[in-house]
Amino acid sequence: MQDAEDQDVKTGLINGTTTSEQKPPLARRIWRSDGYFSESGAFLRENWVPMLANTLEWFEFATFAYLVDPISENFAHGDHVTVWFIFSLAFLCRPIGGFLIGHLGDMMGRKPAFWIASIAVVCSTVLQGALPSYRAGGKVGGAVGLAGLLCLRITQGLGIGGELGSGIIYLTETSPRRHVGMTMGFLSASSGLGFLFASFVAAALHSSGLTRNEIYDWGWRLPFLFAVIPGVLVLYLLNTIDETTVFQHEVKNRQAAVLGGGADDDDASGSDAGGENDVKLDSESAIVTPRHTPASPHSDALTKSAPAIVALFGMMAGAAAFWYVGCVYIFDWIRGEKATARDSQIMRDILWVAVLQNTVQLPTSIYFGYLTDRYGLRSVYPAVLGACLLAGCPIFALLDQSLSLPIIVLGPGVLFGIISGAIGTATNLLSSDIFPPQARHRGVGLGYNMSIMLFGGLGPAWVELTKNSIPLAAGLFLAVTAATSFLIYYFYGHSLLPAKEPKRAE
Repeated sequence: MQDAEDQDVKTGLINGTTTSEQKPPLARRIWRSDGYFSESGAFLRENWVPMLANTLEWFEFATFAYLVDPISENFAHGDHVTVWFIFSLAFLCRPIGGFLIGHLGDMMGRKPAFWIASIAVVCSTVLQGALPSYRAGGKVGGAVGLAGLLCLRITQGLGIGGELGSGIIYLTETSPRRHVGMTMGFLSASSGLGFLFASFVAAALHSSGLTRNEIYDWGWRLPFLFAVIPGVLVLYLLNTIDETTVFQHEVKNRQAAVLGGGADDDDASGSDAGGENDVKLDSESAIVTPRHTPASPHSDALTKSAPAIVALFGMMAGAAAFWYVGCVYIFDWIRGEKATARDSQIMRDILWVAVLQNTVQLPTSIYFGYLTDRYGLRSVYPAVLGACLLAGCPIFALLDQSLSLPIIVLGPGVLFGIISGAIGTATNLLSSDIFPPQARHRGVGLGYNMSIMLFGGLGPAWVELTKNSIPLAAGLFLAVTAATSFLIYYFYGHSLLPAKEPKRAE
């Protein structure tokens, strides 16, 4: 039964062409009588450890962004611009971490790369909560704490740069192709869950009854320090996961090459040899070898993937800007720039809107994973880029004219949460699909992280620097980056994807 199903996927026969008489009842079609949802659920139960690690590490990373006020008071005398640049420092290091840990992942395995990246993130996060500061150490403590914070943010950026690629690649190389979109939806939801926990903890901290001085003196440290408990657990669990079969194939190919026996590239990719659809597909793995990046030895695989790296850098710009300017910076912008003394309720409730946004993102990520499996990445990715383009600037314009709580809830809270989940799922799969296995970890590590660095991490800093000279700088930044990504995808990026994506059963 499975062999027949696999053959159907390879030949493109399962594409929704059954007649109305052959279709099962509507209720059964909704719950996928072909076992799609049950298989996706089973995969999640077997591979929850990488997703738990992803949740923890994004919680640790996002906590800094939601506690900008107390951190700025402790390390920058209340200067938010300085703190946003410190926040950006981790992003500057992400491409370096993505390449270094990606090199380790391509040469030694996905599992050790994942584990080393996670160690860097956990240790740097916990230590941030133990730093001296101007409020807890005077001038000397402040200077030492600022230097320590810079070093720890660099370490955290190196770790996150490697962890992100490790999570995407580990799961795409483990997941069956027919529900790889749902797998990427779960991964995107786990990232959103990390942001949700971070925003919830920050909001709860401000609503806990602690005075402002207590929060600024020691309360802000608690989320960082308590991260040690789940952090140690995650590191232990990551030691129990298996290496991916795709990397194991690569190891066998290298051994065969050294012994002079050669290796069959199609077998390494688990592909259907040749084929009129020009797709190399393993029915037991999510891996698709791109058309324009043929399999090659490790020595030149990265060089041949250079066009894909540059394309990914551009195609990620809109998503990166939307996540960090539209979904994170916007709340600091509302509190610091738009809210006045008469907007005390908004000031009090704004972080709970961030909680709402991250809550909305969770089911949206999974639903768009289903849509990606159903309609293909070629249909979903340009649609979500269009949503970024059409929604970002108008919401900022509305809030600039009238700081209304309903607009904040429906705009940054609900609409941005939906788009964030959708774009997360789509970009995860896009990043993996355009690279061959030999350069996949390094390709994702460089292209994805360089875009996140320039347009995401530095996005709030660009807006802060230009907001006084460019009206509605944040909204225009979202519009320009989304339009750029759409054009790059339309004119070139889509050609890096498989010529015809396999479709699963109705």
